[in-house]
Amino acid sequence: MQSKSLLAGAVVLLIALGAAGTGRSESSPDVGDLYRKSYRAEAAGRQEEALAAMVTIRSRAGDSYFVHVRTGWVAYLAGRHGESEQAYRRAIAADPKAIEPKLGLTLPLLAAKKWRALERASRDVLAVDPKNNHARARLAHAYYSLGNYPDAATVYRGLMADYPAELDHQTGLGWCLLKMGRSKEAKQLFTAVLAVSPDNPNARQGMEL
Repeated sequence: MQSKSLLAGAVVLLIALGAAGTGRSESSPDVGDLYRKSYRAEAAGRQEEALAAMVTIRSRAGDSYFVHVRTGWVAYLAGRHGESEQAYRRAIAADPKAIEPKLGLTLPLLAAKKWRALERASRDVLAVDPKNNHARARLAHAYYSLGNYPDAATVYRGLMADYPAELDHQTGLGWCLLKMGRSKEAKQLFTAVLAVSPDNPNARQGMEL
């Protein structure tokens, strides 16, 4: 009888240890500590450390929308654009209706100068949020970088109508006009920008051409 009791106790102990060792609960204390570590590292500018904590969280807690989105963000901050892109695409797959990861995806694509992919990603955001200013600005940037100056100019004009004091949109349009051979119109825009931002590098460079 005693041996049976000992055996039963050992089985219960093994089951308990096995459950504790899985670490699959995202609310478990160790995962919570890792989240704290990631946030603190990000705030201190230690982005590789912040990313490493998220990679560990994923290994312990498994895949989740939030894990993918945050991993995408800190990977972007760490300059790991490929990892950031992959994480954001996993987040999109986890919640296809969410705007957040679609917009997040544009960040590593912009940083990596993947202009065609950036154009598609920006359009994906605008399909569900047509007035999103970040997606519109990144779409205009993609068009410009691809040499599609007329479409870039159209997007910049729309942004200027909605955000008249945003100087980047004005200089963006000015550079499109320069590339299209409309130097006089471009320099009028650059002059207007320099009147309120005398050291604006984009406007100054445009005036020198």
